[in-house]
Amino acid sequence: MAALRQPLLLLLLLGAVAFSGVPGFDLVWDDRHFILYSAPLTHGSPVALFGSGFGLDGAGSGYYRPLVTLTFFLEHRLFGASPAGYHVMNLLYHLAAALALVWAGARLLGSRGAAWLSGLVFVLHPIHTESVAFVSGRTDLLATLFFLLAVGCHTRWASGRSAWALPALLAFALALLSKEPAVALPAVLLAWELTLARAEGGAGAPARIAARLLPFVLVAVAYLGVRQWALGSMPGLPPGQESFAARTAAGVAALGRYLLLLVAPYPPTPDMVLDPAAGWLSWATAAGLASLLLVGAGTALAWRRSRLPAFLASWFLLTLLPATPFVPWGPMQMAERFLYLPSAAFAFCLGWAGGRWLPSRGALHGQLDARQALVACAAAALLLSALGLTLYRNEDWRDSERLFTRMALSSPRSWKAAVNLGHLYQQRDELLPAAAEFRRALALQPDLPSALMGLAVVESRLGIHEDAIRLGRRALAAAPGSDLMDLQLALIHSNAGDHVAAAGRFAEAVRKSPRRPDARYHLALELARAGREAEARAVLREAEALALSLGLPPSAGGSAADLARARLRGTPTP
Repeated sequence: MAALRQPLLLLLLLGAVAFSGVPGFDLVWDDRHFILYSAPLTHGSPVALFGSGFGLDGAGSGYYRPLVTLTFFLEHRLFGASPAGYHVMNLLYHLAAALALVWAGARLLGSRGAAWLSGLVFVLHPIHTESVAFVSGRTDLLATLFFLLAVGCHTRWASGRSAWALPALLAFALALLSKEPAVALPAVLLAWELTLARAEGGAGAPARIAARLLPFVLVAVAYLGVRQWALGSMPGLPPGQESFAARTAAGVAALGRYLLLLVAPYPPTPDMVLDPAAGWLSWATAAGLASLLLVGAGTALAWRRSRLPAFLASWFLLTLLPATPFVPWGPMQMAERFLYLPSAAFAFCLGWAGGRWLPSRGALHGQLDARQALVACAAAALLLSALGLTLYRNEDWRDSERLFTRMALSSPRSWKAAVNLGHLYQQRDELLPAAAEFRRALALQPDLPSALMGLAVVESRLGIHEDAIRLGRRALAAAPGSDLMDLQLALIHSNAGDHVAAAGRFAEAVRKSPRRPDARYHLALELARAGREAEARAVLREAEALALSLGLPPSAGGSAADLARARLRGTPTP
């Protein structure tokens, strides 16, 4: 027990120290929308969360992550609007994921010492700042926690202990309900069966391997069915417009950059937009290709001595692939949070290498030779450096202004940084700086829907209604499938006093996303303002019925619902 207690306390202590300042941070980026302004969280029921998407109103996001939403729902009742509680929970999830990595690593690496070293690497790695300090980044924390538990259970199940089968499948289901990339688990387990398990003589015949993996495939199919029922769509994002060659080149560049971030996680890169026009002749693509060839060569050279590098390389690629441009709906961007699950393979690799070079526990009580002492000192120095860099990098996530400023510094040509700063200034009623940022984003990416609509909203608030409507229409033309664009253009029409046009746009938003109660409440209000009271009453009843079916009380409709009810009762309203 003492042998377990000491490394456990060390891991928990160092992990807590590394993120000790995070509970004092604000809610940033998407946090406020997902936690403070989300009607399903503030007014809904926990059961209804499993029938809605991951987003502001539970519809239209294209993502299905009900387990994460459930944690927000429960914590909202504990912490309300206080950021500290959510940040503490993120830290606890991170520590739990590190412990799950140690538990899974004990079987994968065949050494408790190597597993504990892997856990230390994982809990202190500076690349995890975004996933821990960004409350909405807990999607990766929870998905990785349950993914690692599923791996640990499966390896024990494959060794003949059938009692681990059900926990493995349950953990996989929970990982899927946390974030979509967990669907890679069956492929990762197949890679383990064909490399490490086969090398150890425990894989068995192909039929036995198939029998162990088939239940995971069935769980994945069931998950996709539930997701289809809840959202009515499969991938989280629509297919990109870039060519296959452009996406492949961008994917290679992204993989190379991700590998570099694992080795040298500085400067921080909270979000970086990939350039689809760079092509195969860019230095980033060339560096990515060289990195992949280097990893492939190292894996091939190590094959005879150990199959572990091949398995870990497979883990890294399979879990990162859904977040790269290689898949049609993969984002043309990079984010450090996408590395959280793939980085487990990197931690295992360093733990395995360190376990071979570091002195054994018994040797620590005796006299170390020069090599052992040097390796031990180097390992300690690396871990302490990681701790210091993590503490430093965390500060970028203290508040939204620091975060978006860091984005702009680390990726000067990132339109996302400009758009985020524009929205931040807009929320502060600093309309002229907001307009400047939206124009900067448009200079980097003409016809960018979010920047066009952001500038349109600013112009509307400044009273320049004709320009606002023109920009809003351009934004909608650039993103014709977006119900959010319809909603915002409708509000611009309403602000200009054209309630008929506003009602038309809200009706289109309802058509595109029929599970949005807020769009129906706004539609009822604009119909009432346009003098179409009978239609307004019918739409208001539909909105209230929809809200009730989603577990939301009528009071969850916000100011639009209150104004619609008041106008239809004959009460004077603005």
